[in-house]
Amino acid sequence: MRPLCACTHPDGYDAAQLARIAAAHGVPPLLARALVRRGLTDDAAIDAFLHPTPDGLPDPLALPDMAAAVARLRAAIGSGERICVYGDYDADGVCATAILIDCLRAAGADAIYYLPSRHGEGYGLHEAALRDIAGKGVRLVVTVDTGINALEQARACRALGMDLIVTDHHLPGAALPDACAVVAQARPGLPAPEAGLCGAGVAFQLSRALDPEGPYQKRLALAAVATVADVVPLRGSNRAIVALGLRELDRVAGLRALLDCAGQGDRPVSGETAAFLLAPRLNAAGRMGGADRAVELLLAGTEAEAAPLAAWLDGQNAARRAQEQRILDDIAARCPEGAFADRRAIVLCGEDWHLGVIGIVAARLVERYHRPALLFGLHNGLITGSCRSIPGIDLHACLSAFSGRFERFGGHALAAGVTMRPEAFDAFAADFDAYLREHFDAETFEPVAWYEEDVSLSELTVDAVDALQALGPFGEGNPEPVFRLTRAEASGVRQIGREGAHLSLTVEQGGGALRAVGFGFGARAAEFGGARRWTLLCTPQRSDFRGQSRVELRLSAAFPADAAKVFRAFLAKALYNTDVDCDKLCEVFAVTHGFSPFAALSLAPDALRRRYVRLRGLTEGGAAADSLLALDAADDLFACCVFLELGFFAPDAARALVAPVQRPAQRTLEESALYRSAVRAQQKQ
Repeated sequence: MRPLCACTHPDGYDAAQLARIAAAHGVPPLLARALVRRGLTDDAAIDAFLHPTPDGLPDPLALPDMAAAVARLRAAIGSGERICVYGDYDADGVCATAILIDCLRAAGADAIYYLPSRHGEGYGLHEAALRDIAGKGVRLVVTVDTGINALEQARACRALGMDLIVTDHHLPGAALPDACAVVAQARPGLPAPEAGLCGAGVAFQLSRALDPEGPYQKRLALAAVATVADVVPLRGSNRAIVALGLRELDRVAGLRALLDCAGQGDRPVSGETAAFLLAPRLNAAGRMGGADRAVELLLAGTEAEAAPLAAWLDGQNAARRAQEQRILDDIAARCPEGAFADRRAIVLCGEDWHLGVIGIVAARLVERYHRPALLFGLHNGLITGSCRSIPGIDLHACLSAFSGRFERFGGHALAAGVTMRPEAFDAFAADFDAYLREHFDAETFEPVAWYEEDVSLSELTVDAVDALQALGPFGEGNPEPVFRLTRAEASGVRQIGREGAHLSLTVEQGGGALRAVGFGFGARAAEFGGARRWTLLCTPQRSDFRGQSRVELRLSAAFPADAAKVFRAFLAKALYNTDVDCDKLCEVFAVTHGFSPFAALSLAPDALRRRYVRLRGLTEGGAAADSLLALDAADDLFACCVFLELGFFAPDAARALVAPVQRPAQRTLEESALYRSAVRAQQKQ
């Protein structure tokens, strides 16, 4: 059975190795251990990681077909041929388009660009668009962030008298398009590159190869924003691009104007800033209207030119948020709480759902329910879906099994787009869920809160936390360090934010105390007011206020350690038939620890039903009894006890296993003495 939280590096460390790294690089032990966890033990690799430089970026000519692409572009520039950069409407495609247009125009090229409409055309190359482009006298089309699967469109391009260069980062099909060059890391029949570049990253490399001596800083800044926005892993070249590019953001007038609209002002820009302030606004252009204005913003030469474009994008982002909330409200009305508990995927369609927003909503559902989400909207007689997945489920591979049912589809492991006929939807929704049920075990759909190591509050000094920033920029594939605090106590608990959605509290341990904030923890205020000892997963951050620097904690998970002890004892009774009186044990615990272990349990039938479905999936075929006893959450342990008492699960004492009972007798929760005790305890509060 999968634990609710687990350590990323449980095997310990070589003390001599840590001491050498700390001494050689002048870093505190906390950072030295973090470097080892990231596989960095060689001095040269550590230096390159901690101090990235432009010289450390990979050779652009190492990309397949790069030399051929550069040769054809130089020939076109030299002969005055008109070039069209054909991009995409998301932040990655917009940045990639701006990078290449800036480079080509700086080289003296006659260059225009074209972005398809998300709503009128959809993703990719379109023959009608290519005919329009040819009518403008274009002789060479260069794609960015698209084109690797455009086999028919490549043939149409040639028939229209235009050459084609493809630059893309998506996964190819069985064959590549017929083009002068296909500049892409992925190749048919080969594994996808680990931590591959985004579309703008490939465009940036093309700009370096085409103009190796020219100014690259603005283009690097755009590649950095796109790399964060497209959620590619921040490892290797990607991390270097973001680390170096974020330093150059001030060179791009459009990005400065956009940050002003977002209220960022002159504050330092981090990967988080790019992800949550810049990327949504750049994406909003293509989601809500036309992405061309986003390209014009990024190409703007002055802030005066950029300001009205940035204000328009900011307004589009506000409209996007309103549409997003409308879809979430619609889903909540259609699907009661607990509706997704026994599904392997969330597959829904709304005829009036905004196609530009369903991808964001799908990502929200994945975050909340930890299962793939595929949301569809109706457009031009077809339904188009935006799909998001979870680690361990390659969405592109899974959807490939249904490719015959689609009009078109594409994407990668964690995100994909699908278009199909409306009449095919119901069968696809059922069959896709069945496919996931057949090919992935139940544990895949259970989230695990990962932490890097156990720490004490005394280790989290301002200097140590400052040193950890050298691990950034943080994002996909390079998350901020999360640490576990055990036997921690909470005091001064209060709800903050709109409708009390968040918590502010003081965390105490071993005589030390730090302020902590739990975003989204507001509903657990009563729970924190009851249990006295906690296991907390948190990220330490520096806070500067009135000239004083201090460390604050951002909570990511919290488990009431004391309550879990009680229900482990209950569970041991059920599993091994030891003589434990549940009511008496609770009374003793309440006296010695100052609270009832029942205080914060979720006793709603829907909540217990979800836990039953989860436990049944995890114990199918038999689960080790010890693995149940190792559960961290009091709610899970409580549910185990109740369902064992009701006969829904059966222990096998001889083999120390627990398995679901097939066709158990129908019982109500009220038939469980433990459940009745919990209800009585909560009614007394």
